[in-house]
Amino acid sequence: MDRVVIVLGRIALAIAVLSPLAGAAASLTGDRLQRYRRATTLSWLGAAAAMLTVITVAISGPFTASLGGASPISLTANQLTATLLLLIVGVGGIVQSYSARYLQADTSGPNFFAAASIVVAAMAVVSTSTRISLLVIAWVIAGLAFVAVLRYRSDIPGMSASAQRTLSIFAAGDLALVAALALILAKVGDINLTSATSFRISAARLGGPAVAVAALVAIAALARSAQGPLGRWLPGTVAAPTPASALLHAGVVNGGGILLIRLGFLASGSAWVTAATFAVAAGTAIVASAAVTRKPDVKGALVFSTMSQMGFMVAECTVGAYLAALIHLFGHALYKANLFLGSGSQVRRGGQPVAAPTTPSLGARAAASLGTSALAMAASAEVPGALASRGAYLLLAFAGATAFVAGWSWWGHRPPSMRASALWVGIMLGTSSLYGLFIGGAGAWITPAIPAGGSGLLNPAWLLAVALGGIGIAAATRFSPARSRLTLLLLGLGTPPLPRLAPKAPRSGFNPASARPLSGSPAEGAA
Repeated sequence: MDRVVIVLGRIALAIAVLSPLAGAAASLTGDRLQRYRRATTLSWLGAAAAMLTVITVAISGPFTASLGGASPISLTANQLTATLLLLIVGVGGIVQSYSARYLQADTSGPNFFAAASIVVAAMAVVSTSTRISLLVIAWVIAGLAFVAVLRYRSDIPGMSASAQRTLSIFAAGDLALVAALALILAKVGDINLTSATSFRISAARLGGPAVAVAALVAIAALARSAQGPLGRWLPGTVAAPTPASALLHAGVVNGGGILLIRLGFLASGSAWVTAATFAVAAGTAIVASAAVTRKPDVKGALVFSTMSQMGFMVAECTVGAYLAALIHLFGHALYKANLFLGSGSQVRRGGQPVAAPTTPSLGARAAASLGTSALAMAASAEVPGALASRGAYLLLAFAGATAFVAGWSWWGHRPPSMRASALWVGIMLGTSSLYGLFIGGAGAWITPAIPAGGSGLLNPAWLLAVALGGIGIAAATRFSPARSRLTLLLLGLGTPPLPRLAPKAPRSGFNPASARPLSGSPAEGAA
């Protein structure tokens, strides 16, 4: 019986990866609306196959599948890779379902569907590849396909320059990863990512090149996740059509986290490289989180929100909190897909009234929010298994911070009353207990398949620096004497430079002082 289940699981794994490719081919032939429907149907077929792959892993354990017998395309399905596959293909199905309606009248729509389907298929291979060589090849293909997604509407002002900038930064990151692969192949051969023991032994045999490999992998992850100086490409994509933005923010930028988790032992093999990666990611998270509150446009704020979230997720990987990073990755993907696909509804219609809520005093509001935050953390911590993994206290802090923000918003829109207080306490107890159950269940499911980190991992306490830095820059924008200048800097982040116009040379022999007004000019009339 188990053999039959595994055979079905291998078929499902192959379908989940190949369906987006079939969707790319189907979107290039036939009537335009039929192309959209075929591509969307194949996307959801892939999502259903990915769900069946997860179920197979839950029933019979991990397995591998090769596309075409002795083909070098070998895929693995375990608790980690199957879950990532489900997320990637599922987000692809959501985006393409929206795009089928959004792009009905767009004659360039088939190009978007084809390129987006290739992005999904390539990232599915990145998440499930058995060998590091296949992972790197799929990584490069995913980057090139996303640049094609941006170029499908190059007629939009600024999109051509944005696509070119994205291509140049992606190329730098991809070349770094290819260089890391070359070092690995020359020293230890093609690493098998399925076996944790084999992976660790191969990484340990790298010797001197281990530091260079760690640095090159970090550069690739930072470039794809739009961190630090390598993040200049992301703000320019704000002009992209909504489906392209949703695919980018819900899927493509998450690739940096996926890469660091799958190659965790290689990426964290040097304490110096890990510290540098943390510094870049933490700095991006702090500055971008402050810029979010200063951006006047919805999509611009969402862009910097993504940069901030990706920075914190990369920082989580540098301290070995891979479970926290995975949960963060899932939450960010689904949340950002929802926000971008619904970004138009965030614009207030003309004449729409803005109600002035009746709120409690500032002190009472802060006390109530802190109380519910502590209650949420206590309820989550009481669930068995909720604190079992590395970085689990970070997830607990997520619960507390989220509860505080939610409470602050709740009390900002509700008049103080015993009924509202009792309702909010009940909501906090229920949701916090469910959150604790989710953390415990996710840890029991995914942790056995997460690769071990290297010797260069930082202490999770370093993540407090990100929180303190965010609080510090937020205070500076409110109370610092230099807040006006700081606000202007935050507003200008991501703004493309204005094109330089060449000055017109004066005509030879022309003297403005001796020029006579033209006939019929106001000057002549006045004379």
